[in-house]
Amino acid sequence: MVARWVGRTIGAGLITLLLVSCGAKYHLKRAIAKDPTILDSVAVKLDTVIITENKALRDTLILHRVDTITLERNSVRVRLKRSYDTITVEAECLPDTIRVQKVVKVPQVVYEEKSKFWLNALTLSFFLTSLSLLLYYINKLYK
Repeated sequence: MVARWVGRTIGAGLITLLLVSCGAKYHLKRAIAKDPTILDSVAVKLDTVIITENKALRDTLILHRVDTITLERNSVRVRLKRSYDTITVEAECLPDTIRVQKVVKVPQVVYEEKSKFWLNALTLSFFLTSLSLLLYYINKLYK
């Protein structure tokens, strides 16, 4: 019966030790000690893409001969079609893509964990009590 109780106490103590291990605060302090630049702000690049619409304008003039002239400059295409006494003007503004990049500095978020002194003290006292009981029963069994 005593051996079962000692085994359960040891098992509970080991489970407690596994559950109450190094917290995130400890690991964060170690990481900051190794590389303090992780606290610096981070540059985030925001991309915006604007695509313009295709716009067209047509007009007609009347002249006497047949000819076609196409002018294209800076994404604007103008086509002059002359068919005997008719001139057709087709102006087309080709779609364009505009990219806007903006760099924004964002500070990194560091969460601080509040100290749980009473929980650490309770865990330590439980561990010490379990250890003293274990040593007492081991000493009692071998006498």
